[in-house]
Amino acid sequence: MQRTLAYFAAFTGMGTVFLLAIVLAFAVIGGTPSADPAPGEASASASAVAEAGPVGAIAINAFDIGFEPAMIHVEVPGIYTVTLTNDGGTLHDVTFADGTVISAEAHDTGTGEVTITEAGMTFICSVPGHADAGMTGEVIVSGGTAASGQPEPAASVDAAELARIDAERTAQFPAETEGRGNEVLEPTLLEDGTKQWELTASVIQWETEPGTILEAFAYNGTVPGPQLRAEVGDRIRIILHNELPEPTTIHSHGLIVPNGMDGVPGITQDAVMPGESFTYEYTVRNAGSHMYHSHFMAEHQVPMGLLGAFVVTDPAATDEPVADIDYTMIVNDGPLGFTLNGKGFPATEPIVAQLGQTIRIRYMNEGLQVHPMHLHGIPQLVIAKDGWTLPTPHFEDTVLVAPGERIDVIVEASELGVWALHCHILTHAEGPEGMFGMVTALIVEE
Repeated sequence: MQRTLAYFAAFTGMGTVFLLAIVLAFAVIGGTPSADPAPGEASASASAVAEAGPVGAIAINAFDIGFEPAMIHVEVPGIYTVTLTNDGGTLHDVTFADGTVISAEAHDTGTGEVTITEAGMTFICSVPGHADAGMTGEVIVSGGTAASGQPEPAASVDAAELARIDAERTAQFPAETEGRGNEVLEPTLLEDGTKQWELTASVIQWETEPGTILEAFAYNGTVPGPQLRAEVGDRIRIILHNELPEPTTIHSHGLIVPNGMDGVPGITQDAVMPGESFTYEYTVRNAGSHMYHSHFMAEHQVPMGLLGAFVVTDPAATDEPVADIDYTMIVNDGPLGFTLNGKGFPATEPIVAQLGQTIRIRYMNEGLQVHPMHLHGIPQLVIAKDGWTLPTPHFEDTVLVAPGERIDVIVEASELGVWALHCHILTHAEGPEGMFGMVTALIVEE
């Protein structure tokens, strides 16, 4: 557009004067004007324009889990103002290949500037697991064309290489990693019959999959924290020791407790400060699949790992289903990625059963997003929700578990083989390099 205006000006009176002034200037310095600048000179000119300030704006919307648009076209290289609008339920960022990072909390907006080169630039979300889930994109400079003026053809995809990468990753399952969460912690039995547990909240390094070690918050050094088990009528005591650099509390999610034991800072108790301890004590009143977790800055501390299962049984119940295997699966998402019991595929743990056995799976969602858990090959009989037995159980192959929900299912190991079990929001389970995150398997053996 600027060049067109310059040509137009050359045929006007002012344009003639302007052109004669340029010719005279070149004559004085011993040069001659050139109708077309050399390619190098054009690049230098474009760089100078870029250095002068933003040449345009880029708007990116982030959602769970992706970018819109993921392929962005700009006319020229230079500095661009970037606006990131986060429509998702968790923190997202745009991390460009040159190291520029623009982040936004859930339902918020972030802005910044990035310098796009002539070759364009890729970007990802750097939150662990998000790029693997598909949060990747690219800025393409439209001027980057072949000599013919046509776009360069895209490199062909090597199907055999894609298949090899996928198979290689899947073959690692179940991969070994340091640390195992959700293990039952036996209580200390006090003289008066009270069952007592001590839980220490601290910062640890946690391996979510082979070679991926992330900072986490943990109870007793594991993610999830130890699994607590009690019976209706038990008198229990949970002593929280806070070794975090920030305040925290424990909320017994789903349990009916005295108000002062509910664990909500500023409402039912003071926050437990670093270096302090607090004792929760009450009589267990209701059975079911329950949880315990932080209720201080919970949107941060719970996804970071301050979570655990609290399973309560009722010895007097006559309608409790009998299962050969009782398996608790805590699903979570956030800074540690998409995890099942604190691990991402291929480091997730399979459920192994013998043909004809009955498995009870207690799904517990401690994350920020919904997770529909899909089992291949065998239906799931939904028997309880949030600790309460359903009057009419029903079959599902994809069980939706919302944040905070607990869903109990019965699975009959009626079919031999390895059956995939995964979140069916596919960006939580598969990415460009194959399966990851919320994927495991039910293995039925003879």
